[in-house]
Amino acid sequence: MRKPRVIIYEDDLVTLNMLKRFFTKRGYEVYSYNEPQVCPLYESLSDSCANKDLCADLIISEFKLPNMTGIELFQLQSKRGCKLDSKMKAITSFYSDDELLKMCNDIGCRFFEKPFELSALAGWLSECEKLYDLSQPLNDKRASARQVFTQVIEYYVNPAASHEKFIGITLDKSNDGLGLRIFNPLRAGDEITILKRFETTKQKGVVKWCNKKGKTIYTAGLRLLPD
Repeated sequence: MRKPRVIIYEDDLVTLNMLKRFFTKRGYEVYSYNEPQVCPLYESLSDSCANKDLCADLIISEFKLPNMTGIELFQLQSKRGCKLDSKMKAITSFYSDDELLKMCNDIGCRFFEKPFELSALAGWLSECEKLYDLSQPLNDKRASARQVFTQVIEYYVNPAASHEKFIGITLDKSNDGLGLRIFNPLRAGDEITILKRFETTKQKGVVKWCNKKGKTIYTAGLRLLPD
């Protein structure tokens, strides 16, 4: 028998850390991402999922994701044949209105307004766990799992054209990427050179996406390039 697996799409560190602790203590295998692009159906040219098995037993997504909402991600998954039933999925958000609740209801997923009590999540989870089949394997062809990784960095943007130095904070990391909190807007395709060394020798990267989170605060996904 395998462990149950949850996939979490979340870029708020407080919520992410809370969920990771909660699911880890409950015996789950946890994979977390801050972008929907890691879903194999995101750029699929087919209307059906090519994976033979489920990717996870449960999916929880923040409503506001880079390039699309969590609702749009779930709609895309349903349209393209995701093998996980929508009742095993949940949307979280710091706000709610009748339209958002209706969209969740139409999809068939649950909704939790932040900040939410873990007891409410546990009640829903107990119902979901009755439906798991832990004798069935899960698909292992997935993007690299992200781990929380917080460190201040300095970097140049498009260094051949500019020598202005910027400061940011790493949020998480995978084998080939970083999630960043930054204070200047970036564009997909911008080249980044990180000046401060950390525990990998990969110092250059390409911006995959950038989202505005506040008046002067942005989050971005960076694909790291080999030296």
